Amino acid sequence: MTNEQASEGTHYGQYAGFVTRLVAFFIDRLIVAVMVAVVTFVMGFAIQFFRLSELLGFQDLVQTVVGILAAVLAGTFDLFYCVGFWILAGQTPGKRLMGLVIFKSDGARVGLGAALLRWVGYWLSGILFLGYLWVLVDNRRQALHDKLAGTLVVYSRPEEIGLTASTPVRDRMRGLGREHEAG
Repeated sequence: MTNEQASEGTHYGQYAGFVTRLVAFFIDRLIVAVMVAVVTFVMGFAIQFFRLSELLGFQDLVQTVVGILAAVLAGTFDLFYCVGFWILAGQTPGKRLMGLVIFKSDGARVGLGAALLRWVGYWLSGILFLGYLWVLVDNRRQALHDKLAGTLVVYSRPEEIGLTASTPVRDRMRGLGREHEAG
Protein backbone atom coordinates (compact mmCIF):
# COMPACT_ATOMS: atom_id res chain seq x y z
CA MET A 1 0.00 0.00 0.00
CA THR A 2 1.41 3.39 -0.97
CA ASN A 3 1.42 6.37 1.33
CA GLU A 4 -1.27 8.00 -0.80
CA GLN A 5 -3.51 4.94 -0.49
CA ALA A 6 -2.85 4.76 3.25
CA SER A 7 -3.80 8.39 3.78
CA GLU A 8 -6.97 7.96 1.71
CA GLY A 9 -7.83 4.76 3.56
CA THR A 10 -7.59 6.25 7.02
CA HIS A 11 -11.22 7.30 7.10
CA TYR A 12 -14.22 5.24 6.16
CA GLY A 13 -16.75 7.96 5.67
CA GLN A 14 -17.12 11.67 6.02
CA TYR A 15 -15.59 13.12 9.17
CA ALA A 16 -18.28 13.84 11.75
CA GLY A 17 -19.14 17.47 12.26
CA PHE A 18 -19.30 19.52 15.43
CA VAL A 19 -23.08 19.61 15.86
CA THR A 20 -23.56 15.87 15.30
CA ARG A 21 -20.79 15.08 17.75
CA LEU A 22 -22.20 17.56 20.26
CA VAL A 23 -25.66 15.99 20.13
CA ALA A 24 -24.14 12.51 20.57
CA PHE A 25 -22.09 13.80 23.50
CA PHE A 26 -25.18 15.22 25.23
CA ILE A 27 -27.13 12.00 24.65
CA ASP A 28 -24.32 10.08 26.36
CA ARG A 29 -24.11 12.61 29.20
CA LEU A 30 -27.87 12.26 29.71
CA ILE A 31 -27.63 8.45 29.85
CA VAL A 32 -24.79 8.60 32.38
CA ALA A 33 -26.58 11.25 34.47
CA VAL A 34 -29.81 9.23 34.61
CA MET A 35 -27.97 6.05 35.62
CA VAL A 36 -26.00 7.85 38.34
CA ALA A 37 -29.15 9.61 39.57
CA VAL A 38 -30.99 6.30 39.85
CA VAL A 39 -28.16 4.67 41.81
CA THR A 40 -27.76 7.75 44.02
CA PHE A 41 -31.51 7.78 44.70
CA VAL A 42 -31.41 4.09 45.66
CA MET A 43 -28.44 4.73 47.97
CA GLY A 44 -30.25 7.66 49.62
CA PHE A 45 -33.44 5.65 49.93
CA ALA A 46 -31.57 2.76 51.57
CA ILE A 47 -29.92 5.14 54.04
CA GLN A 48 -33.30 6.66 54.94
CA PHE A 49 -35.09 3.30 55.04
CA PHE A 50 -32.54 1.70 57.35
CA ARG A 51 -32.08 4.99 59.27
CA LEU A 52 -28.32 4.73 58.97
CA SER A 53 -27.76 8.39 59.82
CA GLU A 54 -29.67 7.98 63.07
CA LEU A 55 -27.94 4.72 63.90
CA LEU A 56 -24.52 6.22 63.31
CA GLY A 57 -25.43 9.52 64.91
CA PHE A 58 -23.59 11.49 62.23
CA GLN A 59 -26.26 12.77 59.83
CA ASP A 60 -24.03 15.42 58.24
CA LEU A 61 -21.17 12.96 57.86
CA VAL A 62 -23.43 10.37 56.21
CA GLN A 63 -24.72 12.97 53.74
CA THR A 64 -21.16 14.01 52.91
CA VAL A 65 -20.09 10.40 52.42
CA VAL A 66 -23.10 9.76 50.16
CA GLY A 67 -22.18 12.85 48.13
CA ILE A 68 -18.59 11.68 47.76
CA LEU A 69 -19.72 8.18 46.82
CA ALA A 70 -22.10 9.62 44.22
CA ALA A 71 -19.27 11.67 42.67
CA VAL A 72 -16.93 8.65 42.61
CA LEU A 73 -19.74 6.54 41.17
CA ALA A 74 -20.41 9.12 38.45
CA GLY A 75 -16.76 9.23 37.40
CA THR A 76 -16.38 5.46 37.53
CA PHE A 77 -19.58 4.82 35.61
CA ASP A 78 -18.60 7.39 32.98
CA LEU A 79 -15.17 5.77 32.61
CA PHE A 80 -16.60 2.27 32.13
CA TYR A 81 -19.43 3.53 29.92
CA CYS A 82 -17.19 5.44 27.50
CA VAL A 83 -14.15 3.17 27.46
CA GLY A 84 -16.26 0.02 27.37
CA PHE A 85 -18.41 1.11 24.45
CA TRP A 86 -15.45 2.53 22.52
CA ILE A 87 -13.55 -0.75 22.82
CA LEU A 88 -16.45 -3.15 22.35
CA ALA A 89 -18.58 -1.34 19.76
CA GLY A 90 -16.50 1.55 18.45
CA GLN A 91 -19.31 3.87 19.49
CA THR A 92 -21.34 4.87 22.52
CA PRO A 93 -25.15 4.73 22.37
CA GLY A 94 -25.21 8.48 21.68
CA LYS A 95 -22.80 8.11 18.78
CA ARG A 96 -24.78 5.15 17.47
CA LEU A 97 -28.01 7.17 17.52
CA MET A 98 -26.25 9.90 15.55
CA GLY A 99 -24.72 7.43 13.07
CA LEU A 100 -21.12 7.89 14.18
CA VAL A 101 -18.28 5.47 14.77
CA ILE A 102 -14.78 5.88 16.24
CA PHE A 103 -11.65 4.36 14.71
CA LYS A 104 -7.94 4.79 15.22
CA SER A 105 -6.56 7.05 12.49
CA ASP A 106 -4.94 4.01 10.85
CA GLY A 107 -8.37 2.33 10.55
CA ALA A 108 -7.89 -0.07 13.47
CA ARG A 109 -10.36 -0.53 16.29
CA VAL A 110 -9.92 1.54 19.42
CA GLY A 111 -7.95 -0.41 22.03
CA LEU A 112 -7.79 0.00 25.80
CA GLY A 113 -4.83 2.42 25.78
CA ALA A 114 -6.36 4.70 23.16
CA ALA A 115 -9.77 4.55 24.87
CA LEU A 116 -8.27 5.56 28.22
CA LEU A 117 -6.31 8.40 26.59
CA ARG A 118 -9.46 9.52 24.81
CA TRP A 119 -11.43 9.52 28.08
CA VAL A 120 -8.78 11.58 29.88
CA GLY A 121 -8.76 13.86 26.84
CA TYR A 122 -12.53 14.32 27.23
CA TRP A 123 -11.89 16.00 30.56
CA LEU A 124 -9.04 18.09 29.15
CA SER A 125 -11.21 19.07 26.17
CA GLY A 126 -13.83 20.30 28.59
CA ILE A 127 -11.57 23.03 29.95
CA LEU A 128 -13.39 26.10 28.64
CA PHE A 129 -14.80 23.74 25.98
CA LEU A 130 -11.77 24.65 23.80
CA GLY A 131 -10.73 21.05 23.14
CA TYR A 132 -14.15 20.33 21.68
CA LEU A 133 -14.22 23.53 19.63
CA TRP A 134 -11.03 22.40 17.88
CA VAL A 135 -13.32 20.20 15.71
CA LEU A 136 -14.45 23.41 13.97
CA VAL A 137 -10.98 24.25 12.64
CA ASP A 138 -9.33 20.85 12.21
CA ASN A 139 -9.18 19.33 8.71
CA ARG A 140 -10.02 15.87 10.04
CA ARG A 141 -12.48 17.28 12.59
CA GLN A 142 -10.53 15.91 15.52
CA ALA A 143 -11.08 17.31 19.00
CA LEU A 144 -8.25 17.42 21.52
CA HIS A 145 -9.18 13.99 22.88
CA ASP A 146 -9.07 12.54 19.35
CA LYS A 147 -5.63 14.03 18.78
CA LEU A 148 -4.36 12.56 22.08
CA ALA A 149 -5.74 9.09 21.33
CA GLY A 150 -5.13 9.11 17.58
CA THR A 151 -8.82 8.57 16.80
CA LEU A 152 -11.24 9.75 14.14
CA VAL A 153 -15.01 10.06 14.36
CA VAL A 154 -16.83 9.41 11.09
CA TYR A 155 -20.35 8.84 9.88
CA SER A 156 -20.95 5.11 9.97
CA ARG A 157 -23.93 4.79 7.65
CA PRO A 158 -22.91 5.02 4.00
CA GLU A 159 -26.38 6.26 3.05
CA GLU A 160 -25.93 9.32 5.26
CA ILE A 161 -22.72 10.34 3.52
CA GLY A 162 -23.88 9.73 -0.04
CA LEU A 163 -21.80 6.66 -0.88
CA THR A 164 -23.06 4.33 -3.55
CA ALA A 165 -22.96 0.54 -3.65
CA SER A 166 -19.95 0.65 -5.98
CA THR A 167 -17.85 2.84 -3.69
CA PRO A 168 -14.82 0.97 -2.27
CA VAL A 169 -15.09 3.00 0.94
CA ARG A 170 -18.59 1.63 1.50
CA ASP A 171 -17.32 -1.93 1.09
CA ARG A 172 -14.53 -1.22 3.57
CA MET A 173 -17.05 0.23 6.05
CA ARG A 174 -19.25 -2.84 5.77
CA GLY A 175 -16.28 -5.07 6.59
CA LEU A 176 -15.36 -2.93 9.58
CA GLY A 177 -18.96 -2.97 10.77
CA ARG A 178 -18.91 -6.76 10.77
CA GLU A 179 -15.65 -6.72 12.73
CA HIS A 180 -17.29 -4.53 15.37
CA GLU A 181 -20.36 -6.77 15.55
CA ALA A 182 -18.28 -9.96 15.72
CA GLY A 183 -15.84 -8.51 18.27
